[in-house]
Parts: sequence; C-alpha cells; structure tokens
Amino acid sequence: MGDAPRVPLPEAMTFDPVRFPGLAQDEVWPPEAFDFAAPWLSDEALAFERGPSGEIIFVRRLEAMRLVLDIETAHSALDIPSGSRDFRLLRLMPSALRLVESVTPGDPVPPTLRGAPLPPPDEHQLYVATTALVAALERGAGEAGGAFLNALRRTAPGVHMFEQAAARCISEGGYALERMAGLAKGLHRLARAHAEVLGAHAAQPDYPGMERMVKATTRVLVRDAGWSGDLLAHALRQIDPLVATPRETAESLRLSAVAMLEGEATLGAATRLAAAQAEHRDRLIELGIFWRRLAAAWASVHPQFTDRREIDALCRNILRRLALKALYRTA
Repeated sequence: MGDAPRVPLPEAMTFDPVRFPGLAQDEVWPPEAFDFAAPWLSDEALAFERGPSGEIIFVRRLEAMRLVLDIETAHSALDIPSGSRDFRLLRLMPSALRLVESVTPGDPVPPTLRGAPLPPPDEHQLYVATTALVAALERGAGEAGGAFLNALRRTAPGVHMFEQAAARCISEGGYALERMAGLAKGLHRLARAHAEVLGAHAAQPDYPGMERMVKATTRVLVRDAGWSGDLLAHALRQIDPLVATPRETAESLRLSAVAMLEGEATLGAATRLAAAQAEHRDRLIELGIFWRRLAAAWASVHPQFTDRREIDALCRNILRRLALKALYRTA
C-alpha cells in the first residue's frame, strides 16, 4: 500500500489571525515605521543592531556608546512605560533585526514583518552557497567541470560570477560555448536555490524570543497563587515544552538542505538538486508565514501586566499552529 495522502495545509496568510497585545480596536500592527514618541529614541544618530550572540545593541553613531540590552527589560533601561506604543515598537526590534542589519529610529518596518514576501537572497548568502557548492562538486567534475570550478574560484563573488567564469573558460581554455553556458546556467540555478534556503532560514521569526516569553509568562503565572491553578496556567504548562517545534523544524530543514548539497551534489544532478532545494525553501517560507506574526506578538507580552485574556488568545494561536502536523514534517 502507498503512503497516505498528505492533508493540505490551510492558507497561511489568512489562517487564525493574530492580534498583538495592547492594541486599540482599529490599530494596525506592525506599523509602517519605527516612529518612537520618546524624544531620546528619535535621534537619527541612534541605531539598534543585533550582537554576535543575538542580543540587541543600542548604538549611538559617531560616539563610543554601545549599550547591550536585554529586550525583555530594555523598556526600563530606556524609561519606556510597559504596554505603551513605544514599548511595543521596542519589542518589535528583534523580529525586525532578523530581516535587516540595523534599525534607526524613523526607519520603515521591514515589509516582510508586515506580510510582504521575502526579498531575494543577499549577495553574501549567494557567495556562501556558491562556496559550499564548489567544495561539494570537486569530486567527479571531469575536465570541463573542473576547469569551470577553478575559474569560479578565481572570479569575484557577485550575481554574474557564473557567466564570468564560463567566459574565462571559453576565452582562456578554449572550451565549447554550449558546454560552459550549460554548466553556468545549471550551477547558478542550484547556488541560487541553496542561497534562498539560507535566506529563508536566516529570516525565520524570532522563535527564541517567543520561547523565552512563553517561559517567563509561565513562571509568573505559576508563582501567582491566584493563577497557578487556572486553565491559562495549565495551558502554558502544556505549551512550554512544545513551543520549540517551529525553531527545531526550521533548523532540520536547513541541515537537510546542506546535507543534500554535501552528499548528492554532482554536475549532472544540478537540476534535480535545485528543485529539491526550492522545496526546502518553500517549506521554510511557509513555516515563517504561519509563525512570524505570532512570534512578534508574543514579544509584546509583559508577563506581569499584559491582560490575561490576550495571553490566553496567544496560547490558542500557538496550539492551533502546533496542530498543523504537516507543517513540521522533516522528510
């Protein structure tokens, strides 16, 4: 008997709408820009960046000040009232910094965080993918393939590096135009497909931030005698060990794409592998669409002051997404 047919997933953009805590009835969130009201957060010389360990760094341009912030307590350090609009803008920062290198007050909120498609992969992601591809293809490349890979190593990284490497092989090595053009096209497609996997993984929602906030909220409610036996506290205890599922799925998909490139890459398999990489990319993009708004909404929670009905709604959002088993398949 064959495998049972997979149940199709619901439409990601319209599934189970998520409401950010503390919003006014008709307020749209995320907003168009990081337009802080606090005057000390409206200076164009300021910026937010992500540190090497994922922490948020508050930077004053042209000066030596670099303040490392725990985003869960940053509002206190910056004298921002919890639950205010500035508080919610500040809590959007980790999600935004997964999509852009830095945020200056007044900058637009990244379009992807507002529901737009992911942008094309960055040049550095294409370079990383190309480097991995060249290393994987060294075995069994043949004379023409080996010449092309050598030329690729000597070509400056960029969008046109495959065509330039092919041209070098034709002009310097005397190889046939058709052969080199075919190699360039196939390998460019594969490298771009893998770069799109890397880009889709790098732009995944702020899962670690969501996990930390679920744990922090669980701790507060469980310690509160008035809530420790409540259904909400019970739901949080159930969710706490499961909320890592999307992050673990995203990492499994990335590792699977990398292993595929390292273990199966040959010049003759470029087209097949590009299609397989594209499938992994689509899975990562779909995962991100289902979870991006919810992860950012959890970042807006203050465990002590957020309305318990809003936390309950976010718990329901998590449980509904976790129930979509097909979203987390790894094979």
